[in-house]
Amino acid sequence: MRTLSRFIIGAALTVALPVSAMAQRPGAIEIGGFGRVTRFADTLRLDTGLGIGGRAGLYIYRNWLLEMELSYADVDVTPPFATVPAQAALDAVSHTLWAYRLTYNHPVSDRVKMLAGAGYAYDAYGRARTVAPRGGGPQGLLGMRVVLNDRLSARVEGTGTYITPADNDTKPVPRAAAWNVGAQAGLSVSFFTRPPAPPRVVRDTMRIVTRDTVFVTRLDTVRLVGPSPRPVVIGAINFAFNAIDISPEAKTVLDAIAASLVDPSNAARTITVTGNTDAIGSERFNETLGQGRADQAKAYLVSKGVAESRILARSQGEKDPVAPNTTDNGRASNRRVLVMLTN
Repeated sequence: MRTLSRFIIGAALTVALPVSAMAQRPGAIEIGGFGRVTRFADTLRLDTGLGIGGRAGLYIYRNWLLEMELSYADVDVTPPFATVPAQAALDAVSHTLWAYRLTYNHPVSDRVKMLAGAGYAYDAYGRARTVAPRGGGPQGLLGMRVVLNDRLSARVEGTGTYITPADNDTKPVPRAAAWNVGAQAGLSVSFFTRPPAPPRVVRDTMRIVTRDTVFVTRLDTVRLVGPSPRPVVIGAINFAFNAIDISPEAKTVLDAIAASLVDPSNAARTITVTGNTDAIGSERFNETLGQGRADQAKAYLVSKGVAESRILARSQGEKDPVAPNTTDNGRASNRRVLVMLTN
């Protein structure tokens, strides 16, 4: 009963550990079962034992699995103890082994991973009487994982455990520190292995100023259905010929963008502010003019409370027209700054 309660507590703590900052992704949970064979140290006078076990684990970092295992076996006692009538009750004893370790899953291919782990193991022997004392020590693991599908995988492993007795007075004989080795194979099921689905984006567009069929100044409300509970606003603002001054209409757009970005629910969002020009003038001049427009838009957003580190200002010059540069309306549409979400 004490063994079972310790396993339940250990498994609960393993699964309940907080997920680290983001192959298995951080936060994925693995639960599995296995069959195990254990070869005991000669000093224990126990036959090789066959048993079963279970495991629970949590990926705390990419490919790093923090796991706990519990296995149980009935083991026969070897002579001379089993031949002594008074000690017939010791012909078979129970062996319980539980282990806590950190295991690395090294990808070999899409389907195969090599396993290497290390941690602490604790074992006990009992039933009618105690054959050897409880004790614990370091344990190492080497093995292989074969991924069968997104959730199911097969594991084959070998373990080596160095046990230091906790009680040298245990009958029938004192027990020295010893190595136990084992092999185990089984299946594991993983949960939460895929990253959350990206938020669905719904755009609501408001026309601030329109010339013919071209948006001169545009405001888009991006409603991220998912992690962000509040809408994020992006848009486009336009400039007069050869100017970097922000118009009143453009300030209306930038005010809405800034208000959405300073909302605490959108604090992790970053934006790119890209300056564009028409094709009048040299390419080098337009590159500089586009950067000036982007810098002005960034400065305005910063003045409204958006952290400067969240804004990347850059220039495309005349390289990215949205309309022909052969008409006045087309050139007016190209004299713009685009404010777009980076994440």
